[in-house]
Amino acid sequence: MKTTLDGWEALQCVVRFGSFAAAAKKLNRSQSTVSYALARLQEQLGVRLFELRGRKAMLTEAGRVLVADAEPLLGGFGRLEQRAHTLASGGKLELRLSVDSLYPYQKLFAALRGFGRKYPQVHTILRQATFISPETEFIAQNADLCIAGLTSRELLMQPVLEIRLQAVARKGHALAAKSRKLTRADLMRHLAVVIEGDSSGEIKSQPRAPAQRVLAVSTIEAAIEAIRCGLGFGWLPRYRIQPLLEAGELVPLRLPLGAERTVRFHLICRDWEAGGRELRELAGWLGMGRAMEVI
Repeated sequence: MKTTLDGWEALQCVVRFGSFAAAAKKLNRSQSTVSYALARLQEQLGVRLFELRGRKAMLTEAGRVLVADAEPLLGGFGRLEQRAHTLASGGKLELRLSVDSLYPYQKLFAALRGFGRKYPQVHTILRQATFISPETEFIAQNADLCIAGLTSRELLMQPVLEIRLQAVARKGHALAAKSRKLTRADLMRHLAVVIEGDSSGEIKSQPRAPAQRVLAVSTIEAAIEAIRCGLGFGWLPRYRIQPLLEAGELVPLRLPLGAERTVRFHLICRDWEAGGRELRELAGWLGMGRAMEVI
């Protein structure tokens, strides 16, 4: 390999910051050193990278093509250096996060985006399932952090979010059409759509009456579509169905008690002491140390 990373880095900085002087300042080098590195790079490549236009150096067409090709390579090398620094300082290069699928996607991915910007060298592995058990996730899935509605007596945890579930049916459904408050007997005559999950080999489900006819689904999306299609009634997260409620497509059921339920999610860690700086940072983005939110 004839060229050096110094030359490519100098080229990238000149293009990014607009001048040899600005690139030299960014790289903490003299302007003459930057100029020499670029001259040497052009000589090694046998291609003109810049041309003078007045007093300003502009990229040639070949220069633009090569800079575009070099960008991902330099970025990858930068991440490699960051990962090496993380290893040298005892940090983690991989974090495994298990999250209950009832937890809002928007909040989850916003936290992962913020964490990823600060720690791009850390590879985050995300697993989602319904009604997950923290013990199962830590043992079977080797998770580092867990957001679960099911709690643990033996692990440190903090409540981070409470979501409201609203009893609803499709507009025109027999239960939605009644002008009086519904009774338990009314509900028993109709199919209930419930969300189920497999935790520790045991089926976990939304609360339901023992004799209730049910359609069990494993995702929120399936439960919403089943109720929208008129298959039955059920309790759905308000944050997911608010537009459908406002449009009148779904109708809140008139129950004397239990029309609204809540699920509280906790952030749980397998080992706070051994987790390291990266794990504590991710926990912070996910709500550790902040007041619990209700949606």
